[in-house]
Amino acid sequence: MKKKIAVLTSGWSVDYVMETLEGMQESCREYYVDLYVFVCYKFTESNGKVNTTGFAVFNLADPKEFDGIIIMPDLFNDAEIAQKIYEKILDSKVPTVSLNHPLKGMYSVTSENHEQYKELVLHLINEHGIKDFAYIGGPDGNAGAESNYKAFLEALEESSIKVNENKIYLHGDWGYSFAYEQAKKIFADKEHIPEGIVCVNDWAAMAAISAAAENGYSVPEDIKVIGFDTVECSDKVTPSITSINLNAKKMGKEAIKLLMSNPKQQKDINIKAETVYQQSCGCLNKMQPKQILYNQSFSVILETEQRFASHLRHLENTFIKPESIDSLNDSLQAFFEKRHPFEGPDFAILINERVITSLKENIISPDPISTFDKRMKVMVNIQGGKAYNKKEFIPSAQLFPSNMKSTESSTYLFLPLFTQMYLHGYYVSKNYLGMLENKRAYNWTRNFGTIIEKYRQTTLYRVLSEHMQELSTHDMLSGLYNRAGLNLYAVPLFENNNASSKKTQIIFIDINNMKIINDKFGHLQGDLAVKTVADTIMSRMPKNYINVRYGGDEFVIVGTYPRIHSQDYCKIIKESLAEAAAKMSLPYELTVSTGARVFNPGEILKLEDAIKIVDDMMYIEKSILHGKTSEVKNKGKDFNFNC
Repeated sequence: MKKKIAVLTSGWSVDYVMETLEGMQESCREYYVDLYVFVCYKFTESNGKVNTTGFAVFNLADPKEFDGIIIMPDLFNDAEIAQKIYEKILDSKVPTVSLNHPLKGMYSVTSENHEQYKELVLHLINEHGIKDFAYIGGPDGNAGAESNYKAFLEALEESSIKVNENKIYLHGDWGYSFAYEQAKKIFADKEHIPEGIVCVNDWAAMAAISAAAENGYSVPEDIKVIGFDTVECSDKVTPSITSINLNAKKMGKEAIKLLMSNPKQQKDINIKAETVYQQSCGCLNKMQPKQILYNQSFSVILETEQRFASHLRHLENTFIKPESIDSLNDSLQAFFEKRHPFEGPDFAILINERVITSLKENIISPDPISTFDKRMKVMVNIQGGKAYNKKEFIPSAQLFPSNMKSTESSTYLFLPLFTQMYLHGYYVSKNYLGMLENKRAYNWTRNFGTIIEKYRQTTLYRVLSEHMQELSTHDMLSGLYNRAGLNLYAVPLFENNNASSKKTQIIFIDINNMKIINDKFGHLQGDLAVKTVADTIMSRMPKNYINVRYGGDEFVIVGTYPRIHSQDYCKIIKESLAEAAAKMSLPYELTVSTGARVFNPGEILKLEDAIKIVDDMMYIEKSILHGKTSEVKNKGKDFNFNC
């Protein structure tokens, strides 16, 4: 049976993570091991609130279900969460490697880079004569960022160079944007432009170089810049970045080997980092083949990102039309079977059962969801590029649909789907880490979570609109349509029948002696009479007929007359009403008068004129009931009775 190793990491330092995972995969294939990679993102919302919802993905990784665990706590940027994860894993007694951050009770694989970084700063001082520095740092409380800043300070102290506090920019992150904003501040002070900029990583170095160019300064001619951690494009951009290579791939390989050997005592492995001298410090002048190729392919890179943005828009459009979870399920399956350029050929999307329930039941304000349910709905299942259409729920402990299992050593990537404080589910892929590139996973997973929330709001709006229309077109007492419902539904039916050469049947019903019922027995009994007649109409008329409470005790029924001769609905309603009244033991006789007629196409152009005709026919029957024979003769000479 294959062994399983879980990796818990953040996705922000993507180049470092990807290189480490590459090394892990090589060792996993050697040892015939499956690699389960759980990736989270911590970030700050636009309202300034820190969002750690994505860390819930780590809860999918039950330590006891794995033969070993690798954690990268230095990347979490959250000491409290890192401590909880550490304690949970330690309690499980599962062999664990902590990468680049030694922890008691765990193996560790670290990169010896502090001295190398210090030597690189000294290189700027001793080899290039730099005496005036600016520094762009990383996240507070991060051991790696703090080590780099400390190395910078040590190098300056050894060289008797005073630190310019006005050019020190800390409290940041690992990203390009923060560094770029700080670099703009550096160049805003035209009187004190530094000779060298030391950066916490290569992204910050590239940001500094961009800001320098925008302000008319050239790197390395005017200013020397160094970075750290050799991101994938650091040797391809122009100028290429002088940096420190952590040997992350080797760290990943050694971490797996350490777990497979499982020594009885805590063991630490140190991997020596390497200094890479490039153009940004002035040590390399000639354009390298990698840079030429990268410059030539830059338009392709931009086009790829444009395609990714377009892909997200098309994905959002998939959520617009479906009116039920099942139809949404089908739409997503069809969409991803046709388009999955960034998701990979083998992946699944699983949604919390509570989310599915809230969408089905149109819950307006669902409680925030911060954990995964015991059961997950498989919304999307694409294997080998083809949709697997079995609609199923699986236990969250199973992690992915059974058809994703492989007999070969495989890598599974898990990404949380969420928006704000609502954890919707997760994405899982097999043998595909492409989602991590260029931080696409962060944008894709947040976008998917936002789309689900938009779908919820759209569905609720539609349901509320339908409910409001229901209220506005229905009579509260009888449950039948009111006059507004007549205009909205019966008028178009009548007009469409005329236009399509179909006959229309119209029935007019009036309760007999309604005034006596109200005056003698009270309006509650009058309401009961109306409700009883309405219930009889609803139960006996065809489902496709439109039943309307036309007035206080008047009812109109409109329907398409069938090709085969219709039943005598007037007789049916009268007989059914008599049965219902007898069972209810009413203190009065409940009967109705009716008028009905079938109208040929084009015979009458307006429904109100047709209703007037059957109303007059009903009045004739009522007149007969009350013995008004003279009126009957008067009214009846123009009409043929249908009921």
